Amino acid sequence: MNTNILVVYFTWSNTSKKIAERIQALLQADIFQIQTEKIYPDTYLACIVDAGKEKMKKERPVLRNYLQSIEQYEKIILVFPNWWGGLPMPVFTFLEHLDFSEKTILPVCMNGGSGFSKTIKQLQETCPTAKVLEGIEIKKKAVESEETQKRLEKWLRIE
Repeated sequence: MNTNILVVYFTWSNTSKKIAERIQALLQADIFQIQTEKIYPDTYLACIVDAGKEKMKKERPVLRNYLQSIEQYEKIILVFPNWWGGLPMPVFTFLEHLDFSEKTILPVCMNGGSGFSKTIKQLQETCPTAKVLEGIEIKKKAVESEETQKRLEKWLRIE
């Protein structure tokens, strides 16, 4: 069990969840899901409209549960979708409630083809006392592929 690593994920379509659970299993790490009290629409178009409104208003959606501390962890693997070229607003809510001093963040960005966009910069600005390492981006259509599994293992250095 890797007790100094925490896998955190936010998901709408379960692609981030699949990757987070795969990473958690590979590392035997703890895992935490960022969940909002608000339920996002089931359809993609309605969901991205909601997400766009949240982004424009700089909203911080209320979460169903919050971690009290991440003190015991050295590394946080953060799995999230790229929404409107950046971090989803619930991820900001999560990040802003915790102290990331001397923590290492390893970002995993799920996307439809836009890569990291502004997500790394946003992580660095939101968690200035953390070390944000080079992450890995995974296209939604490649979540189940063997190639993605190999890329994850290489990135996590479990080859």
